Amino acid sequence: MSIRTRLSLLLTGILLLVVVGSVSAQDVTLNVVGFVVPLEEQGTPLDEAYKAFIADFEAAHPGVKINALETPPEFDTQLLVDLAAGTAPDIWNQDASTLSRLIDGGYVLDMNECVALVPEFNLDRFFPSVLSIHQREPGGPIYGVPNDFTPMVIYYNTLAFERAGVEPPQPGWTWEEFVDIAKRVTLDANGNNATSPDFDPNNVVQWGFRVRKWTFEWIYRVWQNGSDVISPDGTTASGYLDSPESIEAITWLRDLVVKERVAPPQDMLAQMVQEVGFLTRFLRGDFAMFDRGHWELVGLRANEEYEPGRFSIVGQPQNAERATVLYASGFVIRADIPEEKKLAACQFVEAATDRGYQDTKVLTGIAISANQEAAAEAIDKSADPVIEQAFYDEVAYGRAPYGSVYAKWPTIEQRLDTMMEAILAGGDINAEVALAVEEINRELSR
Repeated sequence: MSIRTRLSLLLTGILLLVVVGSVSAQDVTLNVVGFVVPLEEQGTPLDEAYKAFIADFEAAHPGVKINALETPPEFDTQLLVDLAAGTAPDIWNQDASTLSRLIDGGYVLDMNECVALVPEFNLDRFFPSVLSIHQREPGGPIYGVPNDFTPMVIYYNTLAFERAGVEPPQPGWTWEEFVDIAKRVTLDANGNNATSPDFDPNNVVQWGFRVRKWTFEWIYRVWQNGSDVISPDGTTASGYLDSPESIEAITWLRDLVVKERVAPPQDMLAQMVQEVGFLTRFLRGDFAMFDRGHWELVGLRANEEYEPGRFSIVGQPQNAERATVLYASGFVIRADIPEEKKLAACQFVEAATDRGYQDTKVLTGIAISANQEAAAEAIDKSADPVIEQAFYDEVAYGRAPYGSVYAKWPTIEQRLDTMMEAILAGGDINAEVALAVEEINRELSR
């Protein structure tokens, strides 16, 4: 069945699901950000899904007009300005990684109000762990509801594993197994792997893994070792980022580059990617594994080097614990939305998280639907059910992104990026961590 046919069948159900039980506000216009694609994506399945959903919603709610707005550049920054000025959109799709500062600013409506206004708005539709990203405590206010999400997993190249004669990793693998596999799939020009005494680390043609400085790609390593980078109450990094367990996790990651030689140094990696894009290199088998989320499927499948079966995914390796992070986005309503718009806004969010619209997410592959039923049924409808099932299975081990918990997280994350950059460049781990702790604590005390 073609993509267009699948899209038509899926979108046919949207109107049926949106219309049922609709009693709407009259003569209101909702300004909504998150349902307009960039110019270069017009005519794509995602564009068609957006347009069909909005048209069907308006047909089912005759008094409501949806003014769909394109997401502006630097949206997170502009949004704070607009919220303070009272000119923000009524509804938008909010990245959970910057949600906390909106909550702390009192800018987001408690969705319990929507549940009271719209009887069909059943929160049981959501993955509990993803819905909880929008809550500070169980039973408390719900600051928006999830739209879609992804756990961070490990992509692996099947061709690279075949070249090395190594079986692909399996769920539940350990840090020790990870290092062993990474070494055995790292090959030099003579075909020696990194476990061989003849291995030439200066002439690697196939790297086992990619290590980068970005915190969003390594924070779960600290969790996997039973530690953290910041206290649960968000007041200090002391005793957390500099704990023995955190130091061990950071050392383990650094050693993949400087000791095990299964990942290229940062300057070499930058040069390699500049010469040939990373996804192309991965699909060619120049890299055997790397960390990423569901969104990477789109770029990989659109790459000219892509062939079905060239790659798959597996969950994160475990040590003291099995853990990953859930990067998510959700629909939020501005807290000061006029009363005459509130019912319509709640109905719009209810419809956008119901099966009709959520069933179309399988066509884009960008993320997993936060609607449990839609996500489960998407497995068999996806381009690769094995990969989709593997993503689905990792949800149970996912934790909230810290930008949804700590308002100052964006600044803290930048400092952690800088810390890891220095460590991967050869800096002393304890000294760099101590400096980061000092500076993070200073930021938290402001």
